[in-house]
Amino acid sequence: MHGGTFAGDITKLSIGNGVFINTGVSLHPTGGITIGDNVSFGPRCVIMTGTHEIGPSEKRASDPTQFKPVTIGPGTWLGAGVIVYPGVTIGEGCVIAPGSVVTSDCEPDHLYAGVPAVRKRELPRNNKAA
Repeated sequence: MHGGTFAGDITKLSIGNGVFINTGVSLHPTGGITIGDNVSFGPRCVIMTGTHEIGPSEKRASDPTQFKPVTIGPGTWLGAGVIVYPGVTIGEGCVIAPGSVVTSDCEPDHLYAGVPAVRKRELPRNNKAA
């Protein structure tokens, strides 16, 4: 782990084995963050679990904060500068392209890119010999 920011209730953060957290990664686990084994974070990724409803003009980020958990499946690679919104599940073996903003769930073993991130293509699975 090269370092990052962990803000909020860190008791709701679960990190698997072999996880790589690059510089500038920011995790906000108050709503719950589960990170599977062998996940890799590029620099400056942000994982958010809190959001707000749009309020009146005198305070657009209304109270109270609403929290939703984030799950990142085993083997996933998040490129530099990826932002993951509250309530998102990223399936096993995904690649999230640099600069993408993940606003909805991602199917396992797919490449996602863009703002918002969309599925670009399926990725091959590692077939282990029985």
